[in-house]
Amino acid sequence: MSWTPTIPEFLVVTLAIAIALHVLVRLIETWQVWPSGVRLLNPSAAVSDDQISTYLQYDGLFRIADFRSWTVIVSGAQLIEDVRKAPEDVLTFEAAIDEAIHALAPKTRRSHFHIPIIQTQLTRELTNSFDAIRDEVGTAFFEVAPLTDGVWNFGGPVFVERLNCRVEWSRCPALDTTLEVVARTTHRTFVGLPLCRNPDYISMCKDFAMNISKAAWVIRLFSPRLKPLVGRPFVNVPAALESCIAHLRPEVEKRRENMKLYGKDYEGKPQDILSWFMDDVDGDTDEEKLRHVAFHLMIINFGAVYTVATSFTQALYHLAAHPECIEPLREEIERVTTDEGWTRAAMGELRKLDSFLKESQRISGLGAISSYRRVLKPFTFSNGMTIPAGMTIGVAAWSTHLDEAVYPNAHAFDGFRYVMDNEENGQAQIQMVTSSPNFLAFGLGRHMCPGRFFTVIVLKAMMIHILMNYDLKLENEGERPKDHWFVTENIPDSTASVLLRRRA
Repeated sequence: MSWTPTIPEFLVVTLAIAIALHVLVRLIETWQVWPSGVRLLNPSAAVSDDQISTYLQYDGLFRIADFRSWTVIVSGAQLIEDVRKAPEDVLTFEAAIDEAIHALAPKTRRSHFHIPIIQTQLTRELTNSFDAIRDEVGTAFFEVAPLTDGVWNFGGPVFVERLNCRVEWSRCPALDTTLEVVARTTHRTFVGLPLCRNPDYISMCKDFAMNISKAAWVIRLFSPRLKPLVGRPFVNVPAALESCIAHLRPEVEKRRENMKLYGKDYEGKPQDILSWFMDDVDGDTDEEKLRHVAFHLMIINFGAVYTVATSFTQALYHLAAHPECIEPLREEIERVTTDEGWTRAAMGELRKLDSFLKESQRISGLGAISSYRRVLKPFTFSNGMTIPAGMTIGVAAWSTHLDEAVYPNAHAFDGFRYVMDNEENGQAQIQMVTSSPNFLAFGLGRHMCPGRFFTVIVLKAMMIHILMNYDLKLENEGERPKDHWFVTENIPDSTASVLLRRRA
């Protein structure tokens, strides 16, 4: 009996063939350059120091290709400084994730009103919100990783693993644990209690944050018309948006009612992202404003949850792999908090902890390239080379961070590298939040990560909780879980665990 395809089946098969041919054509067009470029940028590809040095010295500019376009990579302190100083109407910031979200939800109005709110109000409020951050870190860790009855609980019924209560050490799935704690802690400052502890809401936030990054890279391979279709299997942005709106609606309506009754700045008004978004959002109707607030909350949810969770997981692996750092860090925390108390200001005095987290970002950062820019007008670098309009450029963060001329013994993790450097030079320590042509974890220039101060505070609060409440070690002694690379993105091992036990 012969099979005759229906019209829908025929269309699906035709579309699949078209997509496969599209990828094949792009691969053929770029195959000579794409592998070598990624090998240079990707530490999993066994690149030699000589290769890195050659690229760093050869005018500091080279280009790599993905399946759809070329990217010019900038390296070397002087040329990176050229990028930093370039005016916005020449080199404009290109946020791959932001582009992905808009591509997957094309009917959503484009705006960046959230960026100045994060840069100013969120950062200013950190002094007042630090107690809430610390409280949520402690509460979340206690509920997710109590170590009292052998139960690890991620989001209620979603995942529960029971361990033998009598075992002294308990296995902690690192990324799963971190994601739960980070999502709850960040949304404590985004939307407040009780929503930040709602299991369905937090599950949606975690899934969106982790999946949108995968979708962003995949849809880069396709034309604008194909992006929504190709990205849908990874993350359904319209469905996530509707879920976010449904969760936010009761809290938004309550705050709107309070503003009508008592004025815009009513007593007891929450000082969080949701309030600030509601104050500044535009729209013709309340429903349109709510949709706009929810959409931008999802954007910053990715930036906060994904960045902090992956960064903390990497740092946790480094801490377990370097037990010699544990006692010096504990001593510093005890000394500083005894003198300064548990405050945001005290976090700035934790020099060794700051150095440890900064070194983790240098060795195991988010990716090989940072500070993407779109070239709007022809741009000439200080070495005389001109990049035409329409190109994309990025800064070679990974090869810069492993440059022996900048970081002696660059491939080795040294948790107190920056403390020692500055003690020897008699200079004030350059902290993690500060960018330079040699440290690019948070980007460069006016488009540095706007939430970097918040990120570092949360990372420190979480690491302090681990250090002061648990002993820890690697699950496989002497073997730190390996980083995993997806093109130029670096992701911590999502299956690895560390062993924890309560401190005596």
